[in-house]
Amino acid sequence: MAAHIILFKDANFHGAHKHVFDQEPNLDLVVRDRQGNVVRDIDSDFYHSVSSLAILSGNWTFFSDVEFGGEQFPTVLGPGLYRFVGDFKITNDAIASLRSVTDDPTMPGEPLDGHVVLFEHANFHGGHRHVFVAEPNLGANDFDNVTSSLVVESGNWSFFFDSQMDGHYPPVVGPGIYLSVEDIGIGNDSVTSLQPTTQAATISGSVDNEVILFEHSGLHGAHKHVFADEPNLNAGDDDSFNDVVSSLVVLKGVWSFFRDANFIAPYPIPPLLAGVYPSVVDQGIANDDLSSLRPTIPTPVAVGDDVAGHVILFEHRDFHGRHRHIFNAEPNLNADDDSGFNDIVSSIVVVSGNWQFFRNSGFDDDYPSILGPGIYPWVEDVAIRNDDMSSLQVVDQEPNVTGDPLAVHAVLFEHRDFHGAHKHVVSAEPNLNAGDDSGFNDTVSSIVVLAGNWLTFADGGFHRPYSPVIGPGCYPWVEDIDITNDDLSSLQPTDAGATVPAPIPLTSHAMLFIHARFHGDHKHVFTDEPNLNLNVVVQGPDGSAVVPIDTEFNDSVSSVAVLLDEWQAFRDTQFVRPYDVILSGGLYPGVSEVGIINDDMSSLRAARPILQFSGQVTFQIDSSFVPKPVTTACFFQLQFTPSTRVAQIFAFPDLDLTQGVVAQYTSSGDGSFPADGQVTIPDLVFHIKVPFPGSDSTARLSLSTGTVTSFPKAKFTVTGSPADAAGNIVLVGAGELEGGSPDTDDFSVSIAGVVQPRPA
Repeated sequence: MAAHIILFKDANFHGAHKHVFDQEPNLDLVVRDRQGNVVRDIDSDFYHSVSSLAILSGNWTFFSDVEFGGEQFPTVLGPGLYRFVGDFKITNDAIASLRSVTDDPTMPGEPLDGHVVLFEHANFHGGHRHVFVAEPNLGANDFDNVTSSLVVESGNWSFFFDSQMDGHYPPVVGPGIYLSVEDIGIGNDSVTSLQPTTQAATISGSVDNEVILFEHSGLHGAHKHVFADEPNLNAGDDDSFNDVVSSLVVLKGVWSFFRDANFIAPYPIPPLLAGVYPSVVDQGIANDDLSSLRPTIPTPVAVGDDVAGHVILFEHRDFHGRHRHIFNAEPNLNADDDSGFNDIVSSIVVVSGNWQFFRNSGFDDDYPSILGPGIYPWVEDVAIRNDDMSSLQVVDQEPNVTGDPLAVHAVLFEHRDFHGAHKHVVSAEPNLNAGDDSGFNDTVSSIVVLAGNWLTFADGGFHRPYSPVIGPGCYPWVEDIDITNDDLSSLQPTDAGATVPAPIPLTSHAMLFIHARFHGDHKHVFTDEPNLNLNVVVQGPDGSAVVPIDTEFNDSVSSVAVLLDEWQAFRDTQFVRPYDVILSGGLYPGVSEVGIINDDMSSLRAARPILQFSGQVTFQIDSSFVPKPVTTACFFQLQFTPSTRVAQIFAFPDLDLTQGVVAQYTSSGDGSFPADGQVTIPDLVFHIKVPFPGSDSTARLSLSTGTVTSFPKAKFTVTGSPADAAGNIVLVGAGELEGGSPDTDDFSVSIAGVVQPRPA
């Protein structure tokens, strides 16, 4: 960690203070006009205004002029306390610059045996004071009777409600963070004096996390200490650091940072370890944008209720008409928020568990049949009256009726990518245009096969077969497998083997419900769903119109069933602003119970491992507006699927190319991370924003570990995961700009750094 010193304007560690790490070449940091007049004061309060010092680490030397010029004062000071610089061969109010050195100290200070930080408000908000020695009168330091929270960095301390250490509060406070003094038996706004003590602490803890935020880059300007979760830098009692942070120092712990209050919209960067960060932009944090921060915590994994049983009820016989999924038990099919299946069940699929059924709600008046897993095309064949059921539940009893096995199962979707209405097919379906179930004739655009192999046909009665035999997996667009869109009219299972590979393996499955307890309409999600508010723009003779494709579940999810894989939900579309929870397999009858806001979800995806890249990007753009080349810090994250070795970029901050030119990531294809190390990220698109009208353009390229003129070849070797021990990688690409002026046509890109799994 860097050498650390605190400068004080007044003797005895009183007055305003300033933290310096390693060096400060200019305590008179101002911006002047051509006439020498100060037009902006960045950080000059301590120029020729230092009277006392606390050196927390390192050895330091001091100068009378900026940039380590003028007189070098004839002393080197090491860790310790220096109540008055004049006692240590340093002229009072004369320091203009300072730096740490490897030389040994030439004069000793008082030992730094204790350190406490007092705060004006609870939760470490408001103004603060550092205290290192007995302080008989806080009024002399303009902090009398205002302390509401405190941090003891070292030593044990006693606190008093009168000056001169009179009026002792009972606790002896050891190292730790104390969000409210009243919680430890000290009166709020009543501390007047304090002193270190050799008595044993009666209250103690530890200081495990600490960050100092700075107003300006280079650790300049005002600063703020943060020791614990800070959900709102715009709090009513401490709002001066919201959207103004330009640099920071992590003194202890590992920290995560967020654009919005309440830990919403994390920056897509690795957590920051202890260190000095003179520019947050270099770390992937937007300047003057930070609104909350906290010590890094693993994303919690919620465990859902066990799926003891799963049933699908159908409105008509032979699995036709509307359907409803039931998990474990449903005491009332006539519930106010979901009454559509009371007294209308005609066929049943038992996916899992043994089930008992009842004529009345509340599990009253049971039918004699207990059904085990299987398909039941007509309820009256199993001694259940048609259109009469009102409740059902899983039971421990063995089934007395067993249907044909659920050996085949396909789900048809109205639109591509598994959007729109859907239909379950669990046996041969000769007519998708049946009188009691015609909604899916000539309307199928995507298919998921949950079990079995299937033949599909353009006409009813299994006529005019399509060529492929499709097996388990996800088929997001039927035309990719030579099935005509909106043309399917019948389908049946087959013993023949699949003839086409599934474009997407069946590894994930979640179900969303409009209401709590799995009531209301539902939606199946098998792959990443970036937009629960999917619309399309249709051009017609009278102009364009917005047509909803699949919008019912945007901001309308109240319960979730996770049937395969683990899932993460997001507040916004395109996987923006994640909820701080991973949903593992099981049932979630109320999403608010696991930290997901009810009726707020807008996207979700399988929670596969996250890879993070950190390094530098070099842009070589043939443009009169952009210097050539430009190298800047680069951070992005990818979601990695180990089974397919596919990685998708989902967070890529803007790249500042200087002079107001910004490269904004737009989109990319699925990246390939094969075990042989030949990495490729295809179809990468950047919007190049130039601060001149009509000068914006689009850069399209594919990045790979191949070669591009003027860039080195590199190979990314992996063993079972997308990173070797070091994780070093160079990705290169080149292309032509689109939409720019005639002199902006060619560019090349090199991204060099380290890619590794994101820390938990």
